[in-house]
Amino acid sequence: MGDTNLNGRQDAQSSIVKRIIDGSVSIDSAVEFENIIRIFPDDPGIYRAFADLLARNKSYEAAASAYRKASALFVDQGMMLQAIVAKILEWRIIQPTHKEGRAFHAVLRRENVQESSLQAFITQMTYPEMVAFMVNLVRVRLPAGKMVQRFGNQESHIHFIVSGALKETSFEVTPEGKKGRPLSSVELVENQFFGDIYPFTNQAVSRSDVETITRVELVRISRKRLQAVCQKHPRVESMLKDLYVGLRKTQGPDPSRHVRKAARHQLPTKVRLKIFPAEPDESPLVVDGITEDISQGGACLVLEARYRPGAPEGLIGKNVKIEIRLPDVEDIKILGTIVWSKDVSRDGDMGTAIGIQFKEMAPEDQVALGRYCFDSNGEQNLLWSLWETHVKH
Repeated sequence: MGDTNLNGRQDAQSSIVKRIIDGSVSIDSAVEFENIIRIFPDDPGIYRAFADLLARNKSYEAAASAYRKASALFVDQGMMLQAIVAKILEWRIIQPTHKEGRAFHAVLRRENVQESSLQAFITQMTYPEMVAFMVNLVRVRLPAGKMVQRFGNQESHIHFIVSGALKETSFEVTPEGKKGRPLSSVELVENQFFGDIYPFTNQAVSRSDVETITRVELVRISRKRLQAVCQKHPRVESMLKDLYVGLRKTQGPDPSRHVRKAARHQLPTKVRLKIFPAEPDESPLVVDGITEDISQGGACLVLEARYRPGAPEGLIGKNVKIEIRLPDVEDIKILGTIVWSKDVSRDGDMGTAIGIQFKEMAPEDQVALGRYCFDSNGEQNLLWSLWETHVKH
């Protein structure tokens, strides 16, 4: 077989890992999830999605363990809101001891990540304040295209975005108090919040529509419940005031988390893949393209329909060689095995997503790949890859 393109439309390349996490690529088998985890052992979103599957299948002890692992990995990445939600789901299965609760709080305080006002709000809480806040959170999951808040409705909740994206469109208010022309539109993403419920003395009416762009997960707390928390713990109200002051100063999205060391596998990376056939006299399938999903443990790629050789399950177990182009080093060449394969749809076209677990790697290649995925130059690597992918070609 001759050389082909991994993805003909490189600008439409989408992360399979992200799609697994948000549920747009469904995995219904624990074995499939375990194979994905072998490739991405440090991705908290994968563990969180795995835990959700286990909980749905009533494998509660295993689900609690996966939620615990997800929460720890979220903390490592400075994603405190996501860590709290995973911990809430774990504790709904297995009630925590006082010691376990205090240990989790200590971990949040020790990290002290304050890249956004929301992160600061969470990490500055005392243990009693954190407990009072957590027990009043309500989790909400919504599909794309769902209206969460409408212009003219009473503001009754504050919503914190755990995952996904929403669009907030603000409108002019006419002299009659009606909805006028649009004034601005901003995208809201993870670690941001919306809902004008503070100061509590104001009974605000929404001046915007908020609609989901993708599948989203939110946690919300009502004005009434949050006010009760603040009455019992007055310091929370002071922190809540700072949270809203920070938002109103920017008059736009609160800074989301930066690219972090354990999440840097989601960079656009140039690769060449060779899939070796079972019969030695056949030529390997060779494909070139871009992947966003790469780690020290493996990679996920998408084969277009015209290049995929047979049914997805027929690819599992095949040996592969992957060449990865990284900045400032020779191309890395790694042997691996396809451990996961599934038909996926992208922009109406069918393709096959494959998960490759790396097997053999030269020591110098292991060092170079580790540096690319984890070192402090991740943002520079991201800019380099974007330049290589979208400007030079």
